[in-house]
Amino acid sequence: MAEASEREAKYQQGEPLRPDSLAPDVIISPNTRLPDRLPPGQSRTRVWPVLDAFGAPAIDPGTWSLEVDGLVSSAGSLSLEHLNQLPQVKVFSDFHCVTRWSRLGNL
Repeated sequence: MAEASEREAKYQQGEPLRPDSLAPDVIISPNTRLPDRLPPGQSRTRVWPVLDAFGAPAIDPGTWSLEVDGLVSSAGSLSLEHLNQLPQVKVFSDFHCVTRWSRLGNL
């Protein structure tokens, strides 16, 4: 039952959210102001499609880490706790997937 209500809460009703009604601290993608936000060949979805054949992997939050290396000036690692302590921002944007679906008005 909780899964159904969770899905309903994430379902987009009616027209996609417009950036005009957002709080001033939200970073707004300029493409969300276009009159036609759906690229050619894309179809709008009102939910986030789950495209995973095996389900979400089980992780241990106590041992999970984000490794940053390669062509960077300073390689490093962050635990999940440290990652969650970094400053966060809200971003409003549309999401266009190469599999030809778009979800408009995401915050």
